[in-house]
This record gives sequence, C-alpha cells and structure tokens, in this order.
Amino acid sequence: MKKIFFTCFLFSLSAFVFCQTGKITGSVIDAETKTPLELATITVLGPDSAVVAYKLSDKDGLFTIDKLPLKKKLLVSITYTGYASYSKALLQNTATTDTLHVLLSLNSKDTVVVTAAVPIRMNGDTLEINPAAFKMKNDAVVEELLNQVSGITIWSDGTITVNGKKVQNLLVDGKPFMGATDPRVATQNLPKTAIDKIQLYQEYDRSKIGQPKQQQDSILTMNLKLKESSKKGYFGKAGAGYGTQDRYESDLSFQMYNKRSSFGLGGGINNINKNIGNLQEMFQNNTYRNNNPNLNNVGRFGTNGINKNHSIGGVLVHNFIESSNSRQNDRLTLDYNKSGTNAFISDKNFQNRTALDYPQFIRNEGVQYNLQNKNDIGIKYLKTSSYNDNLDLYGLVNTNNENGHSNRSEEVRDSAGQLQSTNHTNTVNRQQSDNESLSVNFSKTNDDKPVQSFNSHFNATRSNSVSDKDVISAFESVTDMSKNAYNNRHYSTSNQKLTLNGTLEYNGFKRFLLRRYDLFGVTLSPGLWFNYTRQTDNTVVTDYDTTAKLHNLNASLSNYNKREVIEYSPYLNLSKYIYKWNGSRFSNMGIQFKLLDDLKTDKNTSSFANRNLNRSFQFLRYEGNLYYSLTNRDKYRYYYSLFYSKSMEYPSIDKLYTIVDDINAYEIRMGNPNLRNSSNHSVNLSGNFNTENRNSLYSINGGVNGRYYLSLHPVTDSTINDSSGKRIYYYTNADRSSNMNLSYNFNISRRINKNNLQLMYNGSYTAGNQPNYIDGVSNISKTGNLSNQFTLQFSLNSILVLTAGQTFQSYKSKPTALGLSSFKNNSSTTKFWVTVNYPAGLTFSSTIDRIANSNVEKPIFLWNAFASYRFMKQQGELKFSAMDLLKKYQNISNSVNEYGTSTRITNGLQQYFLLTFSYYPRKFGKTEIKRE
Repeated sequence: MKKIFFTCFLFSLSAFVFCQTGKITGSVIDAETKTPLELATITVLGPDSAVVAYKLSDKDGLFTIDKLPLKKKLLVSITYTGYASYSKALLQNTATTDTLHVLLSLNSKDTVVVTAAVPIRMNGDTLEINPAAFKMKNDAVVEELLNQVSGITIWSDGTITVNGKKVQNLLVDGKPFMGATDPRVATQNLPKTAIDKIQLYQEYDRSKIGQPKQQQDSILTMNLKLKESSKKGYFGKAGAGYGTQDRYESDLSFQMYNKRSSFGLGGGINNINKNIGNLQEMFQNNTYRNNNPNLNNVGRFGTNGINKNHSIGGVLVHNFIESSNSRQNDRLTLDYNKSGTNAFISDKNFQNRTALDYPQFIRNEGVQYNLQNKNDIGIKYLKTSSYNDNLDLYGLVNTNNENGHSNRSEEVRDSAGQLQSTNHTNTVNRQQSDNESLSVNFSKTNDDKPVQSFNSHFNATRSNSVSDKDVISAFESVTDMSKNAYNNRHYSTSNQKLTLNGTLEYNGFKRFLLRRYDLFGVTLSPGLWFNYTRQTDNTVVTDYDTTAKLHNLNASLSNYNKREVIEYSPYLNLSKYIYKWNGSRFSNMGIQFKLLDDLKTDKNTSSFANRNLNRSFQFLRYEGNLYYSLTNRDKYRYYYSLFYSKSMEYPSIDKLYTIVDDINAYEIRMGNPNLRNSSNHSVNLSGNFNTENRNSLYSINGGVNGRYYLSLHPVTDSTINDSSGKRIYYYTNADRSSNMNLSYNFNISRRINKNNLQLMYNGSYTAGNQPNYIDGVSNISKTGNLSNQFTLQFSLNSILVLTAGQTFQSYKSKPTALGLSSFKNNSSTTKFWVTVNYPAGLTFSSTIDRIANSNVEKPIFLWNAFASYRFMKQQGELKFSAMDLLKKYQNISNSVNEYGTSTRITNGLQQYFLLTFSYYPRKFGKTEIKRE
C-alpha cells in the first residue's frame, strides 16, 4: 500500500512543480471558406529558435499549448501544407492564457513566407517529424530525439509507442536496418543529424498476405528517412577490459551500409558470465547511446557457475533493387555465427520430498565441466512487389560439438534424519550433431482476381547426431543391502531425423465455387496441413566386467528403432466479419470457425518385438475464434479475442513400451501398454487497450492474456518410494487434469516538458490440478504461482534516470491425499537503479538489488557501481565497474513442484573490479573538404 501511495505522490508532485506556466489557445481557419483546418502545425519557438512546444490542431481547428515559460520572448508559428505561414511574437509575464484566432490563406507567389523549422506535420496520412526543429548536442542519437517528441514514449524495455499505440515495425529508408528486427540497432546508433525526417504511418501486416484482409491487420510503422548525404556510413564499437581475479571482457561490433547493402561484424569473449548470444544480440548490446546505458549488459551474478563465453560472426544484406518503398523488396541476407561456452559449475541441492510412508530429505551435490562449440550459417531471401505477394525463403545449417564431465553424489534420509541410501555417479559424455533446415513461404492476394488468392508454407528439417557416454554409478542402500548396485556402462548412440511439413490454404475458393454470390459475407477457405517424420535411433550399450576386464553387450538396453509418422489434416475455414462506422468511431467484429479431420499413421520398427507397432488414428475436431475491436478516433482503442480449440493425443511408443534403464536408482521409468488416448480442450482469452489521444498528458496501454487447459484421460505418473530411497515411475492415465494461467500488464507514462515518468506493471497467475499416484494412493496436486512486478522510472531530461522496481513471487503445492505434505515458497526482489549524466562526458550509474526468500534465512544483496567518461570527440570511453561491492551475493534459488520444495546453491561470480576501454568508430556520409 505504501508503494502505491508513493507512486501516486510522485505523479501529483510532478504536476504541482510545473504548474506555474503560461498557456495559449486558439483556432486555425481557412480565410476564404471559414472551415476549420485540422492537423495544422502550431510551433512555439524560444529566443534561440529552439522548439519550446508544438501541437496539431484538432478536427475543429482548435489547439491548446500549456506549460510555456514565463518572461521569455516567444514566437508562435502556424503552418499548413499549401497555405501561407503565420507568426506572432509573444511574451507572458504571468500565468495567463492568450487566445489566437488565425485565418490562413492559400499560398501565392506574392506571399511572404516565414521560415521556421516545423517540428511535426501531417503529409497525407503520414505523420512527419522534422529532426532539424530540435536543437540537441551533435552526437545525439535518434532515441534521444524521439524522447523529445510529444506523444512518443520509449519505455524502459525498449518498446516505442506513439500516443499509446505500439510501433511494431521500424524501418530505415523503407528497409529493416542492418537486417535487424530490434529497433534499438537503428535508434541507438544513427545520429539525429543523419535523419532527414521520421515518418509514422499505418501499413498492412505483410505476414497476413494471402489471407482475407481485416482492419486489425494494419500495424504502426516508423520509417527513418536518411538524408541523401548520409545514405552511406559506418559505426561500431571495439572494447576490452581487465580486472581483479583475472576477470576480462572484450566486445566487437562494426557495421557499414550504403543505399543497397550493409555488412556487420560482431564478436566477444569474457569470463564474467556476460551473455554474448548471437550476432543480433551483439549489435543490440553494443550501441552508441550513453545517456541511459544498458545496465543489464554486464557480468551476470545470477548465472550458475563460471562461464567463459565467446562468439564471433558476420552478416551481409544486399538489396537487388534501390527502393525506399517498404512494399518493394528484393533482398538477400547471409549470416554466420560461431559461439561457445566453457563452463565450470559446482552445486548443492536440498529437497524435502513428500511420500506416503517414507518422506524424504534429499541432498545432491556435484561438479561438472562442459565445453560447447556451435557454428550457424543462415541464408534468407525476400521478394515482394507489393502488399499482394510475398516470397520468403530461409535456410539454416548448424553444427554442435559438446564435451562434458561430471561427478555427482546423492543421499536420501528419512523424516528422522536417518540415512537410507547413497548414490555416486561419474559421467563423461561427447556429442556431435549437425542440422539443416529450409523454410519457404509464398502467399498471394489479388483483389481484382480473388480466385488467385492463397498462402502456403513448407518446411524441411534434417538432423544427425552421434554421442558417446560413459557412466559409473554406485548405489548403496542402508535399509536393504540386497538392492545395492554397481554399474559401469558405455552408451554409443546415433540418431537421424527427417521432418517435412507444410500448409496450403486457398482463399479464392469462395469466388471459384460461388462466383459473385456473397454467401451473406461468409468467407470459405479450405486448406491442408501435412507432416512426415522419420527418426532412426541405434543404441549400443555395454557393461564393463571388472573381473574379466571386458565390455559385454547389454541386450536389454541395446536396440535399433525406426519410427515413421505420416499426418495430414484437411480443414475448412469459415469466417464472418462485421464492420461499423459512426463518425469518429469504428468497430469491427469477427467470427471464425475451423473444422479439421486429423489422419495419422504411426509405424514403429524395433529390434524389440513388443515395440513393433503399426497404428492409425482419425480425429475429427474443431476450433473457433471470436474477436471484437473498437477504435474511437484520437481517444482510445481496445481489442478482445476468445479462442477455443480441441485436440487429440495418443501415447508414444516410449510410454507404452519403455526401455527401462536402472542406472539411476532414484528415477526408474516403467512403461504401460494399456495407456489410453487423451482429449485436450483449450480456451484462450486476450485483450489489449491503448490511448490514441495526441493531446493527452498521459500515454496508457495495457493487456491481458489468459488460458484454460483441460485434458481428459491425461498420461501421468504413479510413483513408488521404497524404504531404500529408490523411486520407480509408472506411466498411467488419470481422469482429468487442468491448468489455468493469466498474464496482465499496465503501463502509464507522463511527459513533463522534457522529463518523463513511467510506471510499468506486469503480473501473472497460474493454478493447476495435476493428478498423480504416490505410493498407490490417488492424489491431486493443487499448484499455484503468483508473480507481480512493478517498475517506476523517472528521467530528468538526459541528466538523471531513476529506476525503482519490486517483484513478488509466491509458489504453493497442496496434495489432496492424506499423509502427504504441502509446500509453499515466497520470494521478493527490490531494485533501485540510478544513472547521472553530469558533467558533460561523465556518467555515473549504480544498481542495488535485494533478494529475499522464505527458505533463506537472510536476504541477499547485490550492489554494483559504474563510472564512464567519453572523450576523443565522444568516440572513446573509459569505464570502471565495481561489482558486488558488499561482497554478499550468493547464487541461491528455490522451486516448488507437486513432489516437494527444492533449494539450490551454486558457485558463481564474486566481487571484482574491471577497467574497460572502448572506441566507437563513426562516420555518416561523405567528409566535406573545406576550400579556401
């Protein structure tokens, strides 16, 4: 309650502090016809010609601009496309309101034009922002510019909204910048001085090509139009750092572009658990911005173990046509990435496990070393000539090599603390794999010839893997020594898998069948989904005979298995859309129904006779969707959707006739040939809301997503715990299981001059009834998970950024059977982050996290501090990082499931200090040569 009051207090205080200001109101009218001029641009300029404020007139030609500075000479400029400009000097000494009634005349050759940089204007159905109207420092990037534009909000998670509506597509000259889908690659690298104009417009969602067009298929797009002199350039970052405890990091990012092509190179290596990821993540994490640095792009203390990460890659994008129109694409993208991890992890796990007669306390600890190297090669081709066709091809080839070694020991005690059994395992594994995939999408829409409308998708995947594993396991029972077991096994496995699947949907079927008969507006779209999967496994298992010193074949585990699955589902889509216009209100409702016939053939061939099965299934099922959207122009928009689907599932061969391996005495799996098919029902609910009022002081958006899942005759576990601590799991059918999850978010932002206050809330709730059998007793484990996260961020111009956050999480599990224990766990995380950009070139940042858990006696604190200095014309940066200043952080995590609660403690980073130097090479356009 105190936190909510504190948030409301900040919003109220911000409004009071800035209330002593001036205000102007007025109207803009055509001089001849006396009709109001909507979307005229009203700009207020300061004495230095800097933009103080601006607005667009509403549908009645009215405008209001408040929060104007007092006792300053201002210039009010009013412009409208095709009309002569108007200007008036203004000086307000007190908090008063001036009223202007402006009559604009059409331009003529004798008209005197007042030259002023118009910050924002409407050009047809496109909103255009003029960067030249905003006076900022020379090295300011586009993101800093957008933060100064009224109605545009850049949220702390990187999302961009315009008058509350999310920007779903960001382009540069009509194309994705550097082939990236993350807008930050462009907004945090490109300088404001390289941008000619920023365009905002609605366009058709290209992923919907080939499907019936609907109103909600329109998405908001932001296009950064470069100046002609800046259509060629390069930028990047090269950094290296070294610190105490031999900690080091290095980052590389270099990107260059011209009108048709772009090339990017990225890489990095570190031993501070810093995530490098793929090439696009490298570009995103190494941008030029510094006024609000990415404080997450640091060594991660929450990562298990000490990980040495490395990655390097490159991407080439070439456009075969020179076009700034996003409808026309002929683009090829090639990328390569090599990455790897060398990990050392030591961990301890403590578990309280429920059982009917033998409640257990389990201690498990171990040490493991893992070495992994991956190579990825991708190729993507996109060809479009309009919003009526789309050809998209994507191919991927990757290889993976992995080597590991682990030692684990586990002990089980009863409720009185008496030892029941121990198990020691030593594992050495080696694995190599390669995968190839090809995806092709081709869709076409033809409004003049609807019979030619269709969409299709095809995907092919092939994989091959070879692995070797040596496992030495020693199980000792204190209660029954006859159950002691020692195994020294070698596993050699080869696997090949081929998958072919696709979808073909014909949206011109109604016109082809009924010609011009409308069928009451109902659309008919038949389609076909198909899938073919072939998987071959060959496993050879040998046991080492310590007496004869020979490896003997284990006939009960060695096997050959080939599985072929053929699936195809013809279906029919029926849909009805209802549109309604009423002045500024637009509503849209749609009803969709889908009838499917699932035909499946599953053939399994094995060296074990009982696993040779040839099965066929046919399932008739259906799906339905109902949605409704309402848009109130310049006010708000909301959208709701309700979706239902039914599906059938049959048990796999590995659940019917399981190959039982008892090398892990604490998890022995047994099959059940009498398993039944399951019937699944799913109901999904989603909705979102956002404001669209450009004159509102607040930007608000929110959403909710929910899902209820019901499974009849689901496959579940029947667990038997014996006095030695052994656990055997049998597959069986239960009557029903259910699961419900709900996620929701609410965001509100307030712009106060050049300052911004944001409140972001995310929450989720999950509840489920999971049936099982424990020691022969029927039980339903009722689980629940509640999570709430609040983030409050205040930005004082570009000088100060404050972020405060709170996360609450609660887990619980309650069994219905008598004699079983209930479990509950609560945790919370409180964070406070601050960034100060003062004086010029200097940035100070600090993060403090407090983590509390009901299973941990004392809360855990993590305090990090950073100081950076930009020099060499803002292209060089020296950064000092002090990590875990209090030296109190520990890697402790907790979890709850239907069998108990667990606490895990792992090794990880400890306090260290790091000094890093980075250089940002940057050049946009040609260098001008000064002549005498």
